[in-house]
Amino acid sequence: MVGWIILGVIAFLLLVAGIAGFYFYNFYVFKEIRACVEEGEDLKIPCENRQICLDLMIENGADFDAVNGAPDFVRENFEAILNEAIYCENTCFVGKVRGIDYESGDLLELESCEEGEAEFVMEIRGKEGLEILNWMKGMKEQI
Repeated sequence: MVGWIILGVIAFLLLVAGIAGFYFYNFYVFKEIRACVEEGEDLKIPCENRQICLDLMIENGADFDAVNGAPDFVRENFEAILNEAIYCENTCFVGKVRGIDYESGDLLELESCEEGEAEFVMEIRGKEGLEILNWMKGMKEQI
């Protein structure tokens, strides 16, 4: 009889741990990364499409390869921010991005964006956190 009670308690604890693990892996937001993009500044350089503006930025030292090999959700968010920050409307426009320091790779804590800025929020749950850790581990092994 005592054995069944102990077995029942252990089963209950395993069930609770499994449900908690599932919740934290899939739903609980551990961190929010916010990026704000200001309206683009006109560089007065003629363009026919966005790629011309991107190529110009690369020629001037911009490195957009930092997210190669990154998890899908990182690349998708990076591309969305880049689409908002660099665009072509007969001339190239480039907007300043706040919240992510592309030179150092640091993430800055922003509570909210200012009026007129486009806001991008990346929610990091357990699943995304593990993907980032694995990506960073792979980057360290390459060095």
